[in-house]
Parts: sequence; C-alpha cells; structure tokens
Amino acid sequence: MVDYLDEIVGQETAKQFIRTALKSGNLYNFLLCGPKGVGKRLFAFALAKLLNCPYHTPNFILITPIPSKIKEKKDKIHEYTTQYLPTNSVVEVEDRASILIEQIRDLIERLIHMPSLGAKRVVLILEADRMTDEAANCFLKTLEEPPLDTVFILTTSRPNFLLPTIHSRCQKVPFTYLNNEQINNIVFEGHDEFQLGSPGEILMLQQNSLVSNVFDIFIKAPLDIQTAATLANDLQGKKLMDLFYPLLLFYRLVFYQKMGMAVNTKNKQEVMKKANNISLEKITGAIMLLNNSINSLDQNPNRLLLLFNVLIQLP
Repeated sequence: MVDYLDEIVGQETAKQFIRTALKSGNLYNFLLCGPKGVGKRLFAFALAKLLNCPYHTPNFILITPIPSKIKEKKDKIHEYTTQYLPTNSVVEVEDRASILIEQIRDLIERLIHMPSLGAKRVVLILEADRMTDEAANCFLKTLEEPPLDTVFILTTSRPNFLLPTIHSRCQKVPFTYLNNEQINNIVFEGHDEFQLGSPGEILMLQQNSLVSNVFDIFIKAPLDIQTAATLANDLQGKKLMDLFYPLLLFYRLVFYQKMGMAVNTKNKQEVMKKANNISLEKITGAIMLLNNSINSLDQNPNRLLLLFNVLIQLP
C-alpha cells in the first residue's frame, strides 16, 4: 500500500500520529494545527488518499472560507473551492473570508446519504477557525456524532479562534515550522530571507510583489500626518492583508537585528538602519500594532481609518 504521507516534507510528528491512528483504527475528527504554509492542506489531501477518498471523488467533501465579495454564495461556492486543488502550491485568503452557515447546512444535507458500501468518506474543512459563530454552532452536533464511516479533517493556523467545544471534539495533530534543509526541498529558488520556516509563505511572497509594494513605506516611516492621510486614501482600495503582512515581516527582521540575531536579506542595510534608529519598545509596538490590525480585518473595520492608524504609528 502506498503511504501518501511520504510525499509530505517534514512534519514527522504529525505523520507518526496519523499512522498510529490508522493502524489502531482510531479515525475520529483530526484537527491539523500549526503555522500557515507548512503543509497542513497537502497533508490533509494525502490522508484523504490514504483513506481511498482522493479529491474529486464522490466520498470527498471540501469546505473552504468564502470571500465576502462573493454575493451569490450558493451558486459560487463550488466554483470558488476549485481554487483549493491539491496541485496549488499557494492558496491565499481574502481579508474577510468566512465559512458560512449555508455551507454547513449543505454539508449536513449531503451527509444524510451514506458513502459507498465499505468505503470511508472524508470531509475536509480548511481553516476551520474562519467559521462564523452560526456555522460553528450548527456544525458542533455533527462533529460530536459523525455519521458512520465519515472522517472529519479540520485545519487551522489560528487555533485560538476556534470554539473550545470544537477543540474538545477533535484529535489535535501538531504541525511545526520547517528547517532550512526541508524548505530547500520545496522552494528551489531564493531563500528564507524573512526567517519564516514556512515554504507556503515563502512561495506566496515570491509569486507576488507584496514586499516591494510596502518597502517604500517601511524605509520612510515614521510618516507625518498629511503623508499618512494621503497614502491611506490612495491605498484603501488595496487588500489590507497584502500591506500589513509584509510590513510585519520587515519589523520582525528589525527585531531580530536589534536582538543581535543574523539577518540574511537583500534589504539588510535598511533593516540595520531601522534597528539602530528606533528603540526595542517601538519595534515591539509596531509588531503588536500590525498583528492586531491583521486580526481585526475579520471584524469588517473602517478600512480607511484602520490603514491611517497603522501608517501614522509605524516607527
């Protein structure tokens, strides 16, 4: 029998956990929990194949967050989830993407029908922490008493955003950052210049111009009120995650430099200059500001005000 988990780089603890569960027949609600971009999604697809439920087969059901911009949700949900094919190396999430109660109700209806005789059925819920409160509460009863021969696999990179009752109904499968050698087996060009330990995040940065888009803001901060207001007005139509996240990465590098850690980035001179010119307190304040702003995006904030608040406070 082919062990499809061998296709996953690293994550030996997670592999051992699943192999033990498979051997013992303890196939009950797996929660793949760990940082973004370290292989949880691909691992889940590999596990589904081990259970003879590969993607695009009748016994495989996929639930993913849906961007708020999709208005005709019921008609568009299936079309949108095709972006989550296992062949995709990077899957991006919109600022305000959620798993909706409509999706969970549709799932429950589909689960009324039994899987093929003698077969398992896999329900994969990507980024389960993005369920709305209504969706999560609707899902709890089904998660507590899964239908016969049905295995739920949930992934999350934000476990604190999951209901405790969902945590308690799942077996937690831990995922960790990858080391440089493991990352080099996945990312063949460039290197981990932001010390992410996440090949998915590295590939996402390589495939987009996110870093270059915010570099000018990083080197010019702090901004005066007028400049920050003008810039916020110009940028408010952009995806705020694409602005806040790379800025967060830059200020993390500044923190590493300030703490005397080796920083290997093409922008090292600018990082060193920033580390020399501002205090550790201001650096940690910038990191907390950006983290909190990223988390607030799910709450549908006033985009212009949020962006201005970030720009005016960056040191």
